[in-house]
Amino acid sequence: MGGVVQAGPPRLEVRIELANRGDTPARGVSVEAELLGLRQQARLDDALLPGATASAVVRFDVGEPPSGVHALALHLQYARSAAAGDIASQRGYLLLALAANPRPAVRLSAADLRLDTAAPVVVRLESADGRTHHVRVRLLTPRGLQPLGPSPVVDVPPQGGAAAELRLLRGGAPRPSRQGVVVLAETVDEEPANASAATVVVDVQPDPAWLPRLRLPLTVAGFALLAAAVYRDLRQRRRRPTDAAEDPGGPPAA
Repeated sequence: MGGVVQAGPPRLEVRIELANRGDTPARGVSVEAELLGLRQQARLDDALLPGATASAVVRFDVGEPPSGVHALALHLQYARSAAAGDIASQRGYLLLALAANPRPAVRLSAADLRLDTAAPVVVRLESADGRTHHVRVRLLTPRGLQPLGPSPVVDVPPQGGAAAELRLLRGGAPRPSRQGVVVLAETVDEEPANASAATVVVDVQPDPAWLPRLRLPLTVAGFALLAAAVYRDLRQRRRRPTDAAEDPGGPPAA
């Protein structure tokens, strides 16, 4: 995803460029964009074919926002196939310079992680300009993952660094799968405004429980036992008339 600002405040218009780098068409493509607490959505009318590109335009009535660099949070969703519920979800971002384009205030990084049910995302921050910064750190997660708890505000010193720990929770993300998460760091009450971003790869682990792994063999064994019980019952029913003929019953003759 990429983008460009086509019109400035008070009505901001952003064109988002989309490209299909896969080998199957993307159908029902929608882009949800969030900027300065405002949300807008755009949809593509046609399927995005492999190797093709398309544009989606979002518009915000932002008034006169603080000058500086702001994060445009993006959530892309589309159908991967005709099967019901086969929806892909991806997060992305754009950094928009409005009226001013300062150098980055902070540098941030976060290691890729393995996720079972919940895991910490440790974000490391350093001042990029030798000044103290108050920074809010938040996660942009795709469907099936969600941040747990509030977005912390971290004091980043002029020298050295600071860390923020955020919790990531698995919801309906399939096991196993690989998901992408965006980490945003945005300055608080500073002029000009500033934002930085990093990406984290999350490896959702296979189900650790034994029972799901044994579901198929247990099901096969259950059907085998049921078939054996039915077969035994049929044999017993077939033998009962023969046993009755051999033993006519009644008292013995005198």
